Amino acid sequence: MIRRAPLARLRSGGAERGSALVEFVGASVILLLPLIYLLLTVFHLQRASFAASEAAREAGRAFATAPTTAIGLVRATYAARLAFEDQGIDTDPQVVFTAAGAGCGDRATPVTPSLTPGASYTVCVAQDVALPYANNAIAAHYLHARVHVTGRYALSVDRFRAAS
Repeated sequence: MIRRAPLARLRSGGAERGSALVEFVGASVILLLPLIYLLLTVFHLQRASFAASEAAREAGRAFATAPTTAIGLVRATYAARLAFEDQGIDTDPQVVFTAAGAGCGDRATPVTPSLTPGASYTVCVAQDVALPYANNAIAAHYLHARVHVTGRYALSVDRFRAAS
């Protein structure tokens, strides 16, 4: 009698007929949605990190090739904004010049750069980037899902440049 019960249930199909498909779809949705969001987040943060490093490099180059210091600062800010927009991030980054080798941390003191031949600076570009889908009104109120990205570039003004 013990052997007949499982065989009878297999032959008749019983109440479990077709439930494997439902379970598979349910488990797939539960497992795949977080995985897809994780991948979107990783790709977004990589894009923001690349934008920050590219912005620092372009800001340094734009400053070093400017005719005057005032124009150079405007060019540096604009170049950094273009680098972020090129990666699809529509926020204005913060561009700061520090002493050569000082780094970009909180302890680094910003300096006013000049185009003096042979001068060296560190160009720091920083921005807080929101995680994907975390910047809508409801999520932004409850979650502070932002990541701080920083790009750094060592800038040396050409020593054969004419003094401005």
